[in-house]
Amino acid sequence: MDLQQTLAREVTITGPALHSAVTTTISISSAPPGSGIVFERTDLPGKPRLKAELESVLDTRRCLVIGTAQWRIATVEHLLAAFHGLGVDNAVVSIDNEELPLGDGSSFYFAQKIQEAGLVTQERPREYLRIKEPLWVEGLVGGNPNLPKAMLIALPGEDLEINYTFTSDHQVTGTQYFHYNLTKSRELFLPEIAPARTIAFREEINYLQSQGLALGGDLNCAVVVGKDQYENELRFPNEIVRHKILDILGDLYLLGPLKGQIFALRSGHALDIELAKKIKERIITTI
Repeated sequence: MDLQQTLAREVTITGPALHSAVTTTISISSAPPGSGIVFERTDLPGKPRLKAELESVLDTRRCLVIGTAQWRIATVEHLLAAFHGLGVDNAVVSIDNEELPLGDGSSFYFAQKIQEAGLVTQERPREYLRIKEPLWVEGLVGGNPNLPKAMLIALPGEDLEINYTFTSDHQVTGTQYFHYNLTKSRELFLPEIAPARTIAFREEINYLQSQGLALGGDLNCAVVVGKDQYENELRFPNEIVRHKILDILGDLYLLGPLKGQIFALRSGHALDIELAKKIKERIITTI
């Protein structure tokens, strides 16, 4: 029987945020069994806290944002993916701004520090949300009706398996596929999934920066796709699709530990959260 885990010691990470470029510091500390992942804004009066769960999602455009009507925390998906991939059930994330540090645009930045701190088991079984029946959602990619639809399918399974197909008519990226079994290959998360960076098309970067966004990024924190070639060195030939799996691991961790088979086609944060909501509505938590 799996037991819950938390950090053995506190971790502190400082770096610029993606959009504002403001230097942000987060501290990740241990938490009691059953508490889940809790975020705390240390820069606000009373240091308000919020559990990372579906009900706390505020926005899914370009990144995953959680919060309340009074405050928010942006770009939490890469840290949540690190927790999911490494098996961290309980932690408190204290942050002094409204956006997490970008790091290198992947989960490796966070996962390596967590692994260095070490994990300790807690005397409480890990509770899994098990998919019991086929579920699916579909939607437009970027709201564009001229593009093929995105789709997510969830099927029963004894492990958490994610199968992702990234398709694009862009001559550089083409079609990429990757399969990852977190349950049987957790040890591969750090070397094979965590380092994969987000995708950024050159024309999109130029537009975002003209709007005062993406000010904290550089060529090291994304797979930059130019008109005719990649503009930086890839960490994997299929780095883009690996990062898509990373995002799913982060988004779905708002449900907590999960078991089932996920098949994804062109999906992003919005569709990930839509599937997570459907799973929560239909499935009963079991050990």
